[in-house]
Amino acid sequence: MRLIRRRIAQAFARAEHHRRSVAKRTLAALATAFLLSPILLALPAEAAAVTPSLGSAVNFAAVAATTITNTGPTVVTGDIGVSPGTAITGFPPGTVVGGPTHIHSNDGPAASAHADAHTAFVQASGEPCDFTLSIADLGGQTLPPGVYCFTSTSVGLTGTLTLDAGGSSTAAWLFKIGSTLISASNSAVVLINGAPPCNNNNITWEVGSSATLGTATSFVGNILASASITLNTSARSTGGLYADTGAVTMDTNTVSTCAGAGGGGGGGNGRPTIATTPSGSVPAGGTVSDSATVSGGASPSGIVTFKLYGPGDTTCSGTPFATKVGTLSGGSASSGPVTVGAAGTYNWTATYNGDANNAPVTSSCGSEQVVVTGQTLTGRAFGLSARATLDVPHVDITVPPTPDTGFISTTSSSSTTTPCVATLSGPVTAHVLCANVTTVAFPGKSTASASVADATISIPTLPTITLQVVKSTSTTTCAGSTGTTTIANLKVGNTVVATTNVSPNTHVTVDGVSLVLNEQIPVGGPDRGLTVNAIHLTVNVPGLAQTNIIVASSESDIGNCP
Repeated sequence: MRLIRRRIAQAFARAEHHRRSVAKRTLAALATAFLLSPILLALPAEAAAVTPSLGSAVNFAAVAATTITNTGPTVVTGDIGVSPGTAITGFPPGTVVGGPTHIHSNDGPAASAHADAHTAFVQASGEPCDFTLSIADLGGQTLPPGVYCFTSTSVGLTGTLTLDAGGSSTAAWLFKIGSTLISASNSAVVLINGAPPCNNNNITWEVGSSATLGTATSFVGNILASASITLNTSARSTGGLYADTGAVTMDTNTVSTCAGAGGGGGGGNGRPTIATTPSGSVPAGGTVSDSATVSGGASPSGIVTFKLYGPGDTTCSGTPFATKVGTLSGGSASSGPVTVGAAGTYNWTATYNGDANNAPVTSSCGSEQVVVTGQTLTGRAFGLSARATLDVPHVDITVPPTPDTGFISTTSSSSTTTPCVATLSGPVTAHVLCANVTTVAFPGKSTASASVADATISIPTLPTITLQVVKSTSTTTCAGSTGTTTIANLKVGNTVVATTNVSPNTHVTVDGVSLVLNEQIPVGGPDRGLTVNAIHLTVNVPGLAQTNIIVASSESDIGNCP
């Protein structure tokens, strides 16, 4: 009996030894498997991905450098934009929620969104890795938050990738892929344990070339692709599609921004709206302004950036004429005054920049037009006019304004020059008489000038009057008018009257002849200005010929000044 008990005890001892050996081997195998798993842990104890800032691109569900094309009844929640390209096709049959104002073909918002998405791509590419995976397919993986790099340049998704937030509402993931991202049909990205889909744009895919989502794939996260992004039939994307140098191609898809999916925009869940009120029409050189009211969302605060685009920039894609920043107060902000330039149609855009709880939002180009009207530029110039009458002896002399530009009125830059008249003959003889009116649209200016090379006035009962090289000039801007007269020589009979430079409204009387030299007469009314007559000769003495002669007359005027 003792022998039997001893053998039984030995059998139990051998069994226990075997059990312990198996346990040790199992533990060693598990340790080896852990160390050789796809996640190579040269890691921080707690990884945390940095979410790249999308800036104004946060409101765009798709941004492409070249084209956005669509086939079938795709539904997009969020704006779409192309810049610097212009081609957007397939809408309809595709639908962008909110209508055509959310479709941007190389306008200001599209250019800004493309630039901001590029900045986000650069930021993402520079983030250091928390984890380096040696696998080439993410299907079947469950991954905690962090920045993920890959030993393979091309990464696929076949099946389901599970992102585990571990109970954190601020968990974030950044996947850095060297070349291509390709998902198989019916693949999916799902989130568990406290990670709402796309919360605060918390999932980012930085792709070195192109990304392709397979048929019926359900994808989550913003894709920042260096080249192009393609969604095959029925693929769904919750997160923006940003193709830095290429195209975005869709086919019967459902696409939304993170905000459109219920997640935050610039930093929160609020998606406010913006309403704007530009100032009215003003003359060129006047001041304009814009105001914005931001409502909805989650009590938006912060700043509004106002940009004013000049005439000809109908897409708001060029360099702004002016940029102003206003701080929200009571939900409203103002640009303050901006002095405009030349006439034309200007366009405002207003961008609420978002805050921790609200996404940015931008008014559409063309919705805030301000018409700037040009100055009315007028003028007239002539070389000489004369009228003299006397009953006994009979005198009746009339010389109409010669040469005469006529009355000029324009809002454009122009130059009106009459052919110079070589000779006037008769009691009033003259040579080389010229007249000109020149206008400049902006800054508004009208300039008139007239000149006479020489003239001799021989009217019965009056002393002979001779003059040489006479010129007048009148210039008017919105700031005021100036006039000048030069007279090389002027004689009445044997009396020398004038030297080269003559002060305004110089009065001289010689032998019954009244002279006003450099006569300057302000012009009133809606078009204000100045008439300058180099010489204004009158005689109103009984027994002498009643005479009124003007030499070198220039008038310049301007209207519609600010």
